[in-house]
Amino acid sequence: MSKLIDYLRSSKNELHKVTWPSREQTVRYSALVIIISLGVAAFFGLLDMGLSRVVSTTLTQSQAAQEVDLPIEAPVVPDTIPLDQVNTEQPTIDFDNVEPITTPDNQ
Repeated sequence: MSKLIDYLRSSKNELHKVTWPSREQTVRYSALVIIISLGVAAFFGLLDMGLSRVVSTTLTQSQAAQEVDLPIEAPVVPDTIPLDQVNTEQPTIDFDNVEPITTPDNQ
């Protein structure tokens, strides 16, 4: 408990050593931060709006250039095979006649 009290006393002593800005300085610096923040926000907002318009115009022009009247074709319908005519036999693999694969490592 004594360590906590010592800590609080030393913290209080350190706070007395701090040079605090005056009210006028605080207001001036706060206004400066707000003005700079609004300026940066306006800059990036205008940049975003400009780039969006460039992309939109580019996409509109490329779509207009790609519009070509193509003939309408009938859809392709696959032929159907009755199930009784489908080959259902499974292929067999003869593992006795398989040759191993040779690579430069196992030659």
